[in-house]
Amino acid sequence: MKSFSATIPLLLLINCNTVCSFVTQSPNPSSAYDVLHPVTSAAATASLSVGVGTRRGVQTSLSAGRGVSPGSKVLLIGPGFLQLNIAKAAKKAGLKPIVIAPQRKLDSFAQYINDDEIMSNALIGLPDEKDDGVESVVFCSEEAVFGTSLVDTIMSWDGFAGGEIKRAIACVPMTSSIQKDKSMGWMPVFNNDNKEEKVWLEFSKKFQSHPVAGEGSLIRFGSLWGGSVDGPSELLELGLDECIYKMSLENYRDLKERSFDRFRLGGQVLLGDAANPISKDRIKLEENCLSGEELEAFRIQGGYPEQDRVNRHTLASAVVYSLFRDTSGSFTMGDGADYVPREFTILSKSLSSLPSESEWSDMFANPGPAAYPDPKEFVMPEIVNQEES
Repeated sequence: MKSFSATIPLLLLINCNTVCSFVTQSPNPSSAYDVLHPVTSAAATASLSVGVGTRRGVQTSLSAGRGVSPGSKVLLIGPGFLQLNIAKAAKKAGLKPIVIAPQRKLDSFAQYINDDEIMSNALIGLPDEKDDGVESVVFCSEEAVFGTSLVDTIMSWDGFAGGEIKRAIACVPMTSSIQKDKSMGWMPVFNNDNKEEKVWLEFSKKFQSHPVAGEGSLIRFGSLWGGSVDGPSELLELGLDECIYKMSLENYRDLKERSFDRFRLGGQVLLGDAANPISKDRIKLEENCLSGEELEAFRIQGGYPEQDRVNRHTLASAVVYSLFRDTSGSFTMGDGADYVPREFTILSKSLSSLPSESEWSDMFANPGPAAYPDPKEFVMPEIVNQEES
């Protein structure tokens, strides 16, 4: 990992009161707590820093909504598992990801990402290199750690190729969550939900009101699940190590995480900050038509949509798709234009493969919540005994 000629305190870039700690996992139950609970001590906060090149303060171009091309470098500001999933998806698409996170996070990331090339280019701050192919940035932390000053810091960095940024994306949680799932590292004793909502709200407002970043895309996401390799073969190149399934003390959480990687890789694109709620009448219809294993099977296939949850793989795929495309402030549904909105939400649906480029294109050309399939037409799949076949 590279070093820097200058550093500034992390306090200037992120909210130091809530820093998500990803450290090496150990076999005992307390390790999940150590890995995921927020670090709030002054000593821990003071030890973190983000390197920044000495050439700061020059305003970049007046648009961060232009798509990049293969071979371009993209800054991924984290930390978190989503950041690593985006890095692997970006690499597969021909981009050159630069993961940026505090040093002790980077020290633990190698065991999750299993990619020496990505980790060799990882940094603790902005590169002190000018005109070196960096054209875009993605803010992609899973935790509420971004301060509003981070937007100004990144947007005023003059190390972007040609002195101007082409594309900016911020991944932030949706505000209309229905099921209120907790993140992997949520702990009741450290319940800062209200404070985190405020941090995300202030960061989102800053990003959207910024004269440069505001031309980019604000991508909303529901509660995050999955992100490893226990699914179709395409995840072997994109997934993180299976140890991420064990990063929570919640009962059966690992099984839920695996189910998303096996069955919920499809995508939904909704304009703005939106969910896909299921009505009480709809739930009653499903329960009247199906029960037990049939109902469970019905909800993990056939494109059954999630109300407010998303697979990390699906979100990473949408982010990479968006990096290659311009944004539009006057998005028109159904016009087929090859651009993406300035604000939209990504959710999953029950399909066992990630959306193709053409499928993403169709979803962005015609955004909206996926339809719930008809339970009356459901046929329970036949279970084949492999010993007999």
